[in-house]
Amino acid sequence: MVLEELEAALLQPVLELIRSWGEWGILVGMFLESSIVPIPSEAVLVTAGALGFSPLTVAIFGTIGSTLGGVVGYYIGKKGGRPVVDKVGPYLLVTQDKVMRAEKAFGKYGGWTILVARLIPFVPFKVFSITSGILKFDLKTFTVFTLIGTFPRALLLAWIGVQIIQYQAYFYYFIFGVMVAGLLAYYLNKKYKWF
Repeated sequence: MVLEELEAALLQPVLELIRSWGEWGILVGMFLESSIVPIPSEAVLVTAGALGFSPLTVAIFGTIGSTLGGVVGYYIGKKGGRPVVDKVGPYLLVTQDKVMRAEKAFGKYGGWTILVARLIPFVPFKVFSITSGILKFDLKTFTVFTLIGTFPRALLLAWIGVQIIQYQAYFYYFIFGVMVAGLLAYYLNKKYKWF
């Protein structure tokens, strides 16, 4: 219950930021989401689409902001390591258990873990950014996989936001997409224990 109230309190200023700053608000919102603020990226991206921004614009600015925020998370992990995760991780929704799961995925799949984690909606990417830093994963590879994985995810979520406004024509596509994303996230969690 407290987490939902915290997310709502943090999300409202981000929405105002998007309304006031336009595309740059999307970039800043996604930067904050990907680095230190515990708000869901899905809410930022879907809302930006619903506010009338084109999915391509949302994807470009969201990807840049998310990648920059991911690099901050990377450096938090690289410089602070596990002590930072233990101390401030729970406030960022990054627990020791989630980091251990991410490490296990890295051990098994390497850099592809970053790409897959970025492609799938509802996966808290902060965990993978911080874990990448803890493991001293190559920063260039991390950044490239983050860019590649974030763009289609941001594009899809912004498109969903646009469709919510025009839901009469595409309502079933939206419901289908949410169901597929939810089932995929459930399957991956059961199989790989990523989140």
